[in-house]
Amino acid sequence: MLISKVPNFITLCNAVCGIIAILLGNPILGAYLVLLAMVLDTVDGLAARMLNVKSELGKQLDSLADLISFGVAPAFLYYTLFTDTESLLACVFYILSGLFRLGKFNTLAYSNDFNGLPIPAAAGIVSGYVLLYAFDAPASPDILPLLAIIGPGVCMNIHMKFFSLKGESVLTNWKLWIVILSTLITLYIDWHYALLMCFTSYLLVSFLSGLMRNVKSV
Repeated sequence: MLISKVPNFITLCNAVCGIIAILLGNPILGAYLVLLAMVLDTVDGLAARMLNVKSELGKQLDSLADLISFGVAPAFLYYTLFTDTESLLACVFYILSGLFRLGKFNTLAYSNDFNGLPIPAAAGIVSGYVLLYAFDAPASPDILPLLAIIGPGVCMNIHMKFFSLKGESVLTNWKLWIVILSTLITLYIDWHYALLMCFTSYLLVSFLSGLMRNVKSV
């Protein structure tokens, strides 16, 4: 049936966003295209569940599209701004980390939480920094740009739970509300930092949640 192809079509649109971001090579427009790809990545999953469509092809297409839009595209946009050898190596590391993360994800059993930072969130941090730097390069230590891409690359493959919205009420998810409120406050103060804050706060809240679980288990 044609309707069963809808999720795969949305997934391909996700990949198109990443491809165009790479081909244009514009860090500002590219960061927005990565953001649009994130929306489409969410929508294709919702569409698959609503239509009760599940296939191995869809699963593989989703990972391949994610590698393009959230692995290669953010790294390429980053490299358009930072073109030294250290940045090149950091970009290669980030892409390989994303590739390994996606491959590992496809072999794991279904879970309500993510094991390691999801690659769209990692792309959000990198793209958020790219967007911020492209608009107005902030004064910062020389190590910060490298941390902005190496950090998410490392976090994609650490053994730690990152929360998702699967199987949990949005209204009662305190972690999500912290992310939303911190993003809205940042959006009000200086919107250039909003994308970076959104996904950085997701990373920090997940660390905090993991720390609280460890404390309780002691």
